[in-house]
Amino acid sequence: MPVAPIVSKNMLGKTDWFLETNDTMFAGAYSDGIIARVGIYRTDSLIKSGEAEPFNPRGGNKAMKEYVLISGENIAKDTVLLRWLDGASEFAGALPLKQKKPR
Repeated sequence: MPVAPIVSKNMLGKTDWFLETNDTMFAGAYSDGIIARVGIYRTDSLIKSGEAEPFNPRGGNKAMKEYVLISGENIAKDTVLLRWLDGASEFAGALPLKQKKPR
């Protein structure tokens, strides 16, 4: 269960989900799966276990450190998808309030 109300935003032609409390992205639609923000410490173990892949939207060796990509087949069951979204929202909810950048 999410730690706070969420809001969806369209970014670069896809939908991403943010927590309202700290305006932090925790998940997004990507290709046939989702990306989930799980933190630097969990990404390696999830990738090594085969549960997820590095999220590398630009190619090369520039994978986003706190995010993983979960294929559509790995989230085909609603309970599994909800577990990923819950975990990602809990991680993002523990992050400090996002600071607004001055214009």
